Amino acid sequence: MRITENRYFTLQWHLTAKCPNSCAHCYLQDSDSYLSEIENELAKSDCLKVIDDFYQTTRAWKMPGRINFTGGDPLLKSEIFDLIKYSSNKGINVGMLGNPEYLDYETARKLKGSGLKRYQISIDGLEETHDKIRSRGSFKRTVNSIGLLNRVGIKPIVMFTLSKSNVDEIIPVIKLVAENNVAIFDFARLVATGNGARLKEDMLQPKEYRDLLLKILVEYKRLKEIGCKTHFGRKENLWKLLYQELGLLPCVPKDETTIFDGCDVGISILTVLADGTVYSCRRLPIQIGKVPDESLRDIFISSSVQNEMREVKRMEKCSNCDLLQYCRGCPAVAYAVSGNFFAADPQCWKES
Repeated sequence: MRITENRYFTLQWHLTAKCPNSCAHCYLQDSDSYLSEIENELAKSDCLKVIDDFYQTTRAWKMPGRINFTGGDPLLKSEIFDLIKYSSNKGINVGMLGNPEYLDYETARKLKGSGLKRYQISIDGLEETHDKIRSRGSFKRTVNSIGLLNRVGIKPIVMFTLSKSNVDEIIPVIKLVAENNVAIFDFARLVATGNGARLKEDMLQPKEYRDLLLKILVEYKRLKEIGCKTHFGRKENLWKLLYQELGLLPCVPKDETTIFDGCDVGISILTVLADGTVYSCRRLPIQIGKVPDESLRDIFISSSVQNEMREVKRMEKCSNCDLLQYCRGCPAVAYAVSGNFFAADPQCWKES
């Protein structure tokens, strides 16, 4: 299938597996890759090779490149400021998916000076719930971090990982981020891999999930109507299904050969782990290559596993859906539950 143009090509790069936390749903710890990532972290010289490779690849494709440095905690990578600056100087849009533990005002200023554009942190509920999921005191540290990021001119982004344990607190958190001038808020569903493999029972049922999306949509609209500046993302692909049901999905072209939207696997994203292992998506723990031994371009174009994932007509439920080119649910959620990338998204409420 052909892919629509005009989107970033994103590299989510887990520079280190070291982290001060052990979050209940973390996909890194207790994963098959964790020990190798701890013991075989890429040296700075190899990291620079990967950045050069990414720059050359995106330039050849005439696509803007974006790198999101993450971990573990990326601030525990001693060369982090050099890697941000090196990437930024090449015109790559650089962000960070991090934690609040090592983020103070001087560090934030240094990140800004190195060229960092945005810093994503997580809020997974109100104080008691969030701290139970992450670590004691994390909630207050996170809220404080939002303020200092705004002070230095780095966009604060908040991500919420959704499960039954915090479903009743997502609306209060949405209000909280709006009050604290967060630039972007979004949420993702629990993917039951790594530590999260123990939490399969915490996954919402399909109807529960649809009902929740309706409530969230109402709150998003209310906040926008009163002038809220926070951008509320629609990372969740099943928004398309809800919008279609509500008559809010724009008319779509009659073209059965183009992917217009939905899951980015095989389209505009790659993930690099601390040891150079490459995944299509970090939440989908299937190796498709290794850097710097292989080029990102060759991995993206030629990996047999990656190419198999592009065969969207093999998706057990989505292949017969009129939203195939716009949604496809979350294959990572499906894989975590069934071990099959092409299995139906277990939280999709649409009847087959």
